[in-house]
Amino acid sequence: MVSLDVIKRLQSSAVSQEELEDIHRRHKDDYRVQLGLAQHPRFPQGLALGILSKLFAADLVRVIKNVKANPFVRKKAELEFLQRYKRLALGEKTSLLKMASNSLLLALSDEDQPQLIQTILQNPSCSEEVVLRFVNRSLDRSRFYQALAETSWFQSPAVAEAVAHDPEAPVRILLKIIPHLGLARLQKLFRDESTHQSVRDHIRSYIENRGPGG
Repeated sequence: MVSLDVIKRLQSSAVSQEELEDIHRRHKDDYRVQLGLAQHPRFPQGLALGILSKLFAADLVRVIKNVKANPFVRKKAELEFLQRYKRLALGEKTSLLKMASNSLLLALSDEDQPQLIQTILQNPSCSEEVVLRFVNRSLDRSRFYQALAETSWFQSPAVAEAVAHDPEAPVRILLKIIPHLGLARLQKLFRDESTHQSVRDHIRSYIENRGPGG
């Protein structure tokens, strides 16, 4: 078993490249050491790339999220992860999406399984950009809207505006975004002949209830 001193040494930015290469040679069969080396900013890029294919998917995510790691290595780890992701079972995907970085969530905005979409939207790293990419994608958005309705993302003014522009947005989500749209957008949505009558009724009621100062 490798001494904890080696693992702690890898967490130091003062360790030299020569020392890192020596650690790599002496501990080729130790997974924890190789994982630490792959994330060290001074570790040779070529050697780090060779380690990525041997890492578990969860550790690839850790490399991707480590801002101290070599940016090129992080990008390659992301590509490696996305290739693996396609072959994983639903449960594994769910677990990994809970810890995924925002960059991974952006890359997975074509996901169409309700449970996985829900996990993406609830991930603390999920940004408004990720949600907007779902709204604007050309793929079927019905499952996305089903998941969106169960989160607070529809309260974002930018998301609400994007949803209001989508002719395929379901009535259920349109009703939810009414309080989060500006007056001009509400009026435009109300005047649109294709807007469902129940949505128009709710818009009228909402505007009337706001009063003259609303």
